[in-house]
Amino acid sequence: MNYTEKQLKSIAKECTEFEHIINAMGYGCSLLNVSPDEYERRCSDCINWFDGSCKIFKKEFSQYQ
Repeated sequence: MNYTEKQLKSIAKECTEFEHIINAMGYGCSLLNVSPDEYERRCSDCINWFDGSCKIFKKEFSQYQ
């Protein structure tokens, strides 16, 4: 299923379990990735995403519609 940027950002903005994949990989901030101060949170950038199978995302998405 395709999700809009608005949906991915809106749900990620409120998620307490959000962890960016770059942080989880231990790279931190560098010139090779986006500064945490400048990126916008998206569910698709979270370690829990699993191609839309995140339980939190599914619950929030069903309420979003």
